[in-house]
Amino acid sequence: MKSAPQGSDLKSQVINRITSSSDEVWTPGDFVDLGNRSTIDKTLQRLVNAGELRRIDRGLYDLPRKNALTGQLTAPDYRAVIRAVARRDQARTVVDGMTAANDLGFTTAVPARIEVLIDARLKPIKLGKQEIHFKYAAPSRLYWAGRPAMRVVQALYWMQDMLSEDTERQRIRVSLLRLLNDPQHGKAIKDDLRLGLSTLPIWMQTFLRGLLMPAHSNEVDT
Repeated sequence: MKSAPQGSDLKSQVINRITSSSDEVWTPGDFVDLGNRSTIDKTLQRLVNAGELRRIDRGLYDLPRKNALTGQLTAPDYRAVIRAVARRDQARTVVDGMTAANDLGFTTAVPARIEVLIDARLKPIKLGKQEIHFKYAAPSRLYWAGRPAMRVVQALYWMQDMLSEDTERQRIRVSLLRLLNDPQHGKAIKDDLRLGLSTLPIWMQTFLRGLLMPAHSNEVDT
């Protein structure tokens, strides 16, 4: 039986794993297959001290990268940070509506304050000009956590007032149809929306129902 890697071997394996997905944010738990927790923690700390890793928050690390124009360190991707927090704390998360709409390309508005519903009590995390605020939520508010359609549902809540305007309603409808017809993610999102449709408010059910019909009935104009 092989023993766990030690010293430089462990350091190399940690760095190799991180560089294989350089945009991700990592937690000590992501390396437990390589060694015990104490050894992993010490290795990560040494990498931080050497400038090879950046510590974002308690138990959150990423590969520091500089902006090619300014030479300044770039802020971590907030989506990667939220994913890592969920893994670190074994928590469920749901992002706020503006953030979800921006992620999906439904709006160009960029939130300075990102609010995350979560079943844990956490302090905010500052990422450059953005800040992630974690709001403790009851299980009933986390129904869509970790589900393919979570961002669609949250975005629609945020865009509810826009749907009352014909032009905006059509724009959102076309954007959502493109997403639902996406060959990689569309089917999973559509199936998830169908499964959870009864949990949504009536106005959202009404808007989505026509979009969830068979693909031939919802072709997007090109």
